[in-house]
Amino acid sequence: MARYLTIKLSPLHEAKSMNSAASFSEKVTAILANQTAQWVILLIASFLVLFANARQAQLTGGDAVLYAKEARLIAETGEYATLRFGQELNHHGPLLFWLTALAIKILGPTPFAATLFSRLFGMGCIILTGLLGSHLFGKNTGWFAGLALATCYTFVRNSATLRMDSGLTFGVLLAMLGYSRAEKSWGPPVFFAGIGLAVLAKSVPGFLPLFLAPLHAIFAGRFHLPWKKPARRWLYWSPLVVLPLLWWGYLVSQYGGRFVFSAYRDDFLSLDAGQSAELADRVYRFFATYFYDFGRKYLPWSIFTLIGLITVSRTALSSNKKRWERADAGLLVAWIIAVVIAGGLKASQYQRYLIPALPAIAIVTAVVVVAMLRDRMPIWIPATVAVLTIVSGAGIITEPLLSRTISGLVFSIVCICRFKSDTSGHSSVTPGAPISRYG
Repeated sequence: MARYLTIKLSPLHEAKSMNSAASFSEKVTAILANQTAQWVILLIASFLVLFANARQAQLTGGDAVLYAKEARLIAETGEYATLRFGQELNHHGPLLFWLTALAIKILGPTPFAATLFSRLFGMGCIILTGLLGSHLFGKNTGWFAGLALATCYTFVRNSATLRMDSGLTFGVLLAMLGYSRAEKSWGPPVFFAGIGLAVLAKSVPGFLPLFLAPLHAIFAGRFHLPWKKPARRWLYWSPLVVLPLLWWGYLVSQYGGRFVFSAYRDDFLSLDAGQSAELADRVYRFFATYFYDFGRKYLPWSIFTLIGLITVSRTALSSNKKRWERADAGLLVAWIIAVVIAGGLKASQYQRYLIPALPAIAIVTAVVVVAMLRDRMPIWIPATVAVLTIVSGAGIITEPLLSRTISGLVFSIVCICRFKSDTSGHSSVTPGAPISRYG
């Protein structure tokens, strides 16, 4: 009798188990389909990428060691106004030195303290890139833009050491986010505060938003002359730009204008040992650094980036598009071109000079990804990022393998989803496909 009952009850027990497994699967699917959960997954993954082995990390590059020594000297002496590298005047912004000195005072003279704020600014860049991409082209585009930036080798490597580029880029992004939300009361102050932060982080390149914002406003048809009413609230907050300039006013008062100017001139014209000043060699270094080497390190995203540049360029030049669509696309193209040209003007080129353009490059890349997925978010993508994040948290995968694995698998899933979509009879998306502001 007992055996008979056992045999009869087993199918019922199996059915309950199957229903329980199906219910669990549905719950996991619902979580992964939730946009808030997707952003949480992205931010946790970004944190692990940027802070992987942060306490055991060593400073990379001679400049980072030099900057760390200066920050430690500030922390030990409390002389925040004395920023010199031996006989060389520090013509860069003082912000990262001051913040790093504060971290060293609190956490001690360790590589983690020296790189803390550079990493934090890197996290901020990922968040702001996602927000800006979401506002311009939709939430899915913002998410993929954040992912593309978080898995960019050039960005991660330079944010995980003591450099000023992540602080500069954070300020530029903050300014552009404030500009993009011009209708909000906080738009103008955030715009000028972002410029001030960027200038204090790395001097002259921090003024980039003062070129991008008016250019976009002109093409979008919302540029107003200073004496017009819509422009007044921007003028009220413009003195915020003057505040960071007080630092260079202090330098001029202490060392003289000629000495300060010569520091910028020497830096602009400086060449590394073994580099030639010949024009042909400079052109070769320019293309090798900013195109070949960066494109190779940005794989597999750089494939989408190339298609994206064609797409947004065609949108910007198309008379059949709405004015705001053309202006938004043109903004990204102008952003990238301006940074590349500025970096190329220097005698010596470094890939880190491209970092202020990386958010725009990430958004351009994400535009293509979302177009290929037809503005859908397959749950396998956040699921893959979540699983790899858990594996990384367990110490099985570390950086740079983590970011490489994430970008490679996500790239593969996007291509597979697009292939399945095409074989199901859907029309393909070609370069120049419509770009939507809203996802």
